[in-house]
Amino acid sequence: MRITGLDFETANWCSGSICSIGVAETEDGILTEKREWLIRPHKSMDYMNSHFTAIHGIGYYDLRECPEFPEVWPVLRDLLLRSDCVTIHNARFDLHHLKAVLMLYQMPRISFQYLCTLELSRKKLPALASHSLDAVATAIHFPFQHHDALEDAIACVRIANSLEMDQKLIHQFDFFETKE
Repeated sequence: MRITGLDFETANWCSGSICSIGVAETEDGILTEKREWLIRPHKSMDYMNSHFTAIHGIGYYDLRECPEFPEVWPVLRDLLLRSDCVTIHNARFDLHHLKAVLMLYQMPRISFQYLCTLELSRKKLPALASHSLDAVATAIHFPFQHHDALEDAIACVRIANSLEMDQKLIHQFDFFETKE
């Protein structure tokens, strides 16, 4: 089974202000591909909130020469579509930003299956005091650098593989382009 971890870091409070993308692909539990991009947010939200920079360490000048989302979307889209399931910790957050950036750039439709590892960990590890990504990774003995998009994406697939995915928790993400 091909499972792909996905994580975004954001520049500020604006929906779709993705500034970093991490993708980690596994085939039958073995890491086969990993990709990471720094992304310059859309011009309408092209600024870094200092609170966010303090969390992930990405600053305004780190993004000046970086591509905007549409330039990396073809590769990212292919990675998501070839996966049997995309794993995302707190999928509601990341998919909200994905939908927002897709709408912002008027990108074509995409649909894929995903599993929220936050939801999975709450079901499989109910005794944990916290189900944050770093707490769950610690519980499965997986060390990583939290708030690094690629490291977070790898942690997502490791959690999904370690906790054994539950088919009942697999959802469908559907984005359909809206023309005005």
